[in-house]
Amino acid sequence: MKINAQQDLTRGSALKNLWQFSFPFLLAYLLQALYNTVDLFVVGRFGNGSVSVAAVANGSCIMMFILNLISGLTTGSTVLIGQYVGAGDQEKLRRCIGTSLCLFMICSVILTLVMLAAMPLILNLMQVPQSAYQETKAYSDICVLGIVFITGYNAFSAVFRGLGNSVAPLIFVAIACVFNIIGDLVLVAGFHMGATGAAAATVAGQAISMFFAYFFMRKTVRFEFKIKNFIPDYALVRELFKVGLPISVTGGLIDFSFMFITSIINAMGMAAAAGVGIVGRINAFAMLPAVSAMGAISAITAQNIGAHKPVRALYTLKLGIAGTMIFGIMAIALFLLIPEKIIGFFMDRNAFGAQETIEAGTAYAKSFCFEYILVPVVFCTNGFFNGCGRSFFSMLNNVLCTFVFRIPMAYYFSTMANASLYAVGFASPLASFASNILALIYLASGRWRKKGIKWL
Repeated sequence: MKINAQQDLTRGSALKNLWQFSFPFLLAYLLQALYNTVDLFVVGRFGNGSVSVAAVANGSCIMMFILNLISGLTTGSTVLIGQYVGAGDQEKLRRCIGTSLCLFMICSVILTLVMLAAMPLILNLMQVPQSAYQETKAYSDICVLGIVFITGYNAFSAVFRGLGNSVAPLIFVAIACVFNIIGDLVLVAGFHMGATGAAAATVAGQAISMFFAYFFMRKTVRFEFKIKNFIPDYALVRELFKVGLPISVTGGLIDFSFMFITSIINAMGMAAAAGVGIVGRINAFAMLPAVSAMGAISAITAQNIGAHKPVRALYTLKLGIAGTMIFGIMAIALFLLIPEKIIGFFMDRNAFGAQETIEAGTAYAKSFCFEYILVPVVFCTNGFFNGCGRSFFSMLNNVLCTFVFRIPMAYYFSTMANASLYAVGFASPLASFASNILALIYLASGRWRKKGIKWL
């Protein structure tokens, strides 16, 4: 198999490689956050006030959980493909691509069936307000039916990223974004279908994106889409799960903790549920630099580890932390200075419950925003450890911080006398602070180094 869609990330300026590779990552995540946020914006303006906003906010929380499970597994293939590219092993590269695509499609079918069966239980555990329950369930069920499409274009994106091509995934997300926005305007603003219309628009955009990704890969990567190439290599399946499963569990646990926090907030009323839901969508934008740096660092590190250049990978990590820290400071400043204007943008101020929703979101945002100065370290180090094949530590770190810090603190703050959203908002930054300490200790220990890799 001849690969003609890859980039060598082991040579040239480390800063230039990081910028050129992470910028398409940033744009891709920006577009993904945009089309998720458009759902909330359109239903906030044309739906049933805070009811529709709460429905999309809760449903989106569930879908982010699913998306992180999927993207974690696909990141495993990015890492392995990157290492085979760096090592120049074309045969393993071919087998890894076929095994990855086959495995992820099987997982998507299983996950769809499980989520459809478990949805009523999940919504009850999240304490979704009764007035928003039916809209939330309709939105979530429709989105779950699109899991196969989410998995598809994430799997194709993972292959291209492992090959050193971060532009193709940007194109895939852009297509999903454009068609999602068109669908929202037609179904929600035009036909007033509320949260149901927003979900249908999302799934349609993802389906179109997946099919485009399939045809794009056939044209640019000389991988033969024949049955023989999709017979799983069980040694590679083990490697994919070894690297990808901890990343998947890590992302899933983070979102599980936010789902738990959402259940606490749902119990505080409709305004609280809608207000914090809006902050969650804004949060997707504020964390974009750190999230995109994590993905880029993971792919760059994988190639450099495969090429026996760990010092270069470590230097890339330092550049990523420094760059994303600047954006974190800017995000904090905006949330502390003009939170009401930012949150109010998503609501028709004359809609039912609008003012209460804005006040609730503002209170939560003023404490939660300190998360933005902390996530650059934990996200970038996670990307580095994942690229080194040490994703188990990232999982362990997040398990500890989720169950020892984030969830217990959120629960404690919510049960205090005169409990407020401002107090609950501090749970996440405190958990991230603890996670940063553990990540830096592990980095300093050097235990992430792969055996047999020389320091060049």
